Amino acid sequence: MPLADSVVRVSLDESPSVERTDDTPEPVEDDAVDVAGEVRTVTTDGWPEGYVYGATRYADVILREAFPERFSDLVMALDAFRPTLDELRAGGGGRTVFVARFDRSLADVLSPSDEKVWGKQNVTIEKSVRLDGAPLRTNRVRGHEIDMFGKGTLEQPLPGIAVEMEWNNKDPFYDRDLVNFKALHHEGAIAVGVIVTRGPGLQSLIGPTIRSKDGGYKYGQSTTHWSKLVPKVNLGGGGECPLLLVGIEPARIDGIELAEQVRARLDEAATFKEAWRDVYSSWAEAKPQHDRMWQEAIDLMPPMRETKEM
Repeated sequence: MPLADSVVRVSLDESPSVERTDDTPEPVEDDAVDVAGEVRTVTTDGWPEGYVYGATRYADVILREAFPERFSDLVMALDAFRPTLDELRAGGGGRTVFVARFDRSLADVLSPSDEKVWGKQNVTIEKSVRLDGAPLRTNRVRGHEIDMFGKGTLEQPLPGIAVEMEWNNKDPFYDRDLVNFKALHHEGAIAVGVIVTRGPGLQSLIGPTIRSKDGGYKYGQSTTHWSKLVPKVNLGGGGECPLLLVGIEPARIDGIELAEQVRARLDEAATFKEAWRDVYSSWAEAKPQHDRMWQEAIDLMPPMRETKEM
């Protein structure tokens, strides 16, 4: 009796540019259950300083040993990545200038034969069912858009390396990336998925200090940052796809000293609020002093005009 055969095809298409709105891994105790997909510290060296790194399923080892050229490309891009504090203050919704600059640093990488290696790609998966070799049905699975896809090699582009920078989106964007990585790895389209985002130290510093033009907090807790990403991965996000997580820390930001000054002044105001009874008999008397301290801190770094990548 003839049997139906299933065939899976994976295709790469360069995707047009689309505008998008834009904690250190805990050590595992010796007696803890070893969860294969849990975020661990990387075991490789050679990574640029100023970031926190985490990996699942030996993603960093796979990247360095099996894809040494793509490893070098990513290290180069991370080493060159230096946003300024003014860019962080001005970056609004949409594609921020330094995120686009990071992507371009990868897109500009050329092979020895001057061929493009990295770029925005749309990966399409098609599954067909055949009966005795005769095609009966072909199902086109939705395309998976990747901001930066690095070909494994020019001769054998699949599996490749997928890189997404989630700077200041709503945290469900992580779910989108992880679902894409899971599907693409399952079909053999990618070997490693990489997510670059704000690290825990940077979030702690700029969360309470950088304000938007409407006076709110630009980098709120519900947006994309390390402490939102790691729990999603540890709960199974990304499936069996090896993941490399990169958290941008304050040392990568030029001019970050001003934010540190603001944070120190805000901490002084918070300390005063906790100990106001040592000096004042009522909060009504102490509050004006607290408010002055808080306002003076905020005034050191007022909101800036938002800019987007055109």
